Amino acid sequence: MWRYEGGRFREEAFALPEEKRLLLVVNGKPWTAFSYTPGDEVYLALGHLFLSGVLRGLEGVRYLVGDGVVAVDLPEDPERGLGVRDSGCAAAGLRYGEPRLFPVPRVALDPGLPLHLLAELRKRAARYAETRGIHGAALFDPSGRLLYLSEDIGRHNAVDRLAGFMLLHGVTPPVLLASTGRVSQEMAAKAIGMGAALLASRTGATAPAVALARAYGLALAAYVRPTGYRLYAPGGMPVAEGALKP
Repeated sequence: MWRYEGGRFREEAFALPEEKRLLLVVNGKPWTAFSYTPGDEVYLALGHLFLSGVLRGLEGVRYLVGDGVVAVDLPEDPERGLGVRDSGCAAAGLRYGEPRLFPVPRVALDPGLPLHLLAELRKRAARYAETRGIHGAALFDPSGRLLYLSEDIGRHNAVDRLAGFMLLHGVTPPVLLASTGRVSQEMAAKAIGMGAALLASRTGATAPAVALARAYGLALAAYVRPTGYRLYAPGGMPVAEGALKP
């Protein structure tokens, strides 16, 4: 490629994000087609179905991964048509099930956790360091220990993989999430559906996302920077004993 800088062009090598198509087949029928970054396709497929309200657990569930396809067999046959989710996260024709939203566990947290979560995400996001054109999301336990990190051209895909990881590895709420993407209402709903006590984002949140987070008790930290963040939480963040220094 050519980089323009300092009033002149110079030739430079730079990695580009991968983008492929993934077809999700449910009970033998095409369900959804994703534009996605290859890797951990089973996490993506199962997490998407769980956060869509279609999949409740893994009992009776079977899956098979092929080239560009994940086939999932569920005990019951859901009804819906084929939809497409592109790399911009738009959901064309997607009809979701009813996601299960319950008040999230209220956990006492160190106020420095949002800074730690985003710092860990930045440090470990290898594909972003290579391409500067990819989203990241990370799953942590309540102490801030990293459990799993996902990178994808779509921020929804990155978060869906976290839910799939939780399902397949038996991770139970409460958990903490970090994301590089904007927090929309749907992103907040995904965090609530996963039982997250905290969602920390490098960028902002929409008004409906903040309203949903407040309604269900999700602590939402937006515009997280090394020096601070904006907190949206009912009554402020429940602070862990001894977390604040005198």
